[in-house]
Amino acid sequence: MIDRGARFDFPSAAPAGVAPPIRWAVTATALLLAVGAAWLQIDRGSVAWEASLGAELYNSGKPGPAYPYLTRAVSRATLAAKPCLDLGDLAVWTVDDGAFQHFYRIDDPRTLLRLAFLSYAGALDRQPGSARAWAGLAEVFKKERSLRLKDHAVDLDALSGERPPELDAEDRLVVAAYARAARLEPNNYFYHAYLGDFYDGRGLRREALAAYAQSIEIMPDLSWHYYLPKRDIPGDLYAAARGALERALASNKLYPKERIWQNVADLAERAGDHDGAVDGYRHAIAAAADPSPYMQLLGELLIDLKRYDEAEKVLKDSISRQSLQSRTSGLVYALLGKCAMMRNDNREAVAYLKQARWLSPTVSYIGIDLGRAYESLGMLARAEAEYEAAIRLEPDKAGGYAELIAMYRRTHQSRKAIALARRLVEMFPDNENFKEQLRSLSREIGRPEAG
Repeated sequence: MIDRGARFDFPSAAPAGVAPPIRWAVTATALLLAVGAAWLQIDRGSVAWEASLGAELYNSGKPGPAYPYLTRAVSRATLAAKPCLDLGDLAVWTVDDGAFQHFYRIDDPRTLLRLAFLSYAGALDRQPGSARAWAGLAEVFKKERSLRLKDHAVDLDALSGERPPELDAEDRLVVAAYARAARLEPNNYFYHAYLGDFYDGRGLRREALAAYAQSIEIMPDLSWHYYLPKRDIPGDLYAAARGALERALASNKLYPKERIWQNVADLAERAGDHDGAVDGYRHAIAAAADPSPYMQLLGELLIDLKRYDEAEKVLKDSISRQSLQSRTSGLVYALLGKCAMMRNDNREAVAYLKQARWLSPTVSYIGIDLGRAYESLGMLARAEAEYEAAIRLEPDKAGGYAELIAMYRRTHQSRKAIALARRLVEMFPDNENFKEQLRSLSREIGRPEAG
């Protein structure tokens, strides 16, 4: 029988009160490893926090407070490339920041360039394929040249323009660095754009246009291309950009063709090439599964060109497909109302404009056009109500006031017109036209007004 009161020890058990030496050694080693791992985890977290805070401060336009966090993160992190890149960017862009240099007692801005160079080199050591580091080095080389030119007198005879511009050794470093960045990130169109800026600054227009065109071919959405002016685009830049967009139709498999054609049209409008713009929109309409939005854009352009019959046809086609968003539909109905007014069919204009206002009730210019249509039909009370509604929607805009004042003058309601004209002068005290309008109205009722 088993004695239930007997005590059984496992074979490995030591005598009571005696701890095995091996177990204590293992326990101590495990404890030290755990403490070391915890310390490393805390240290890494601290480095990451400093790097993140430094980057956040710099990106929010505060390089001064960011500087100590980024320098500590770089010195403490031995593998991460990002703190080096952030510190390099900060150093490059504070070369021209006198307040930053004064605060940190930096007597020579080249100190910052050396810091930037070492930071980008450190980033490449940690991440050899960093395109951002190569682009940063290009900026370092550019800044170095600028500082050298500031320190030395420029030989004006050498800049007479008799010799064609050419790249020197420092310039070739910049080009090589941008080229390496572009090879590492072939879809980063900004590297090509920055290279275009660099070439243009050196007077190498042909090379600049080629770089800009490459940037546009990679990203055919013109809203990203800061170097294209909103109007009066130079002829050579227009030709290069348009050629790049047309090449993108074949080379860019990710961007929809109809949107590339829309950008062709937008570019042509900005350059004053109205026929090219119309052609671009027509190509977008032909390429799109739903052409309604591009029809709306084409109709708007045709109205600007006073080609009202063509505009009305394409706008009616656009609205008949019933695929536009309600606000865009409201705009189309408003444009159709304008077309109807141009052919003196004010009753149809009223119908279109009422539909437009129902879809876009907060758009003041629809009410102004509706007031004009009512006024043309002799429905003056309704016209007045529409003008007043437009003023209530946008009380700081002059359009509604101007239309209502004009109607009051035509209907010989001078006192009402004067009250509104005086309000306009109060709103825009520096506008001489509004002052003259008030003086003219006051003379009409024989009461001179001070300007």
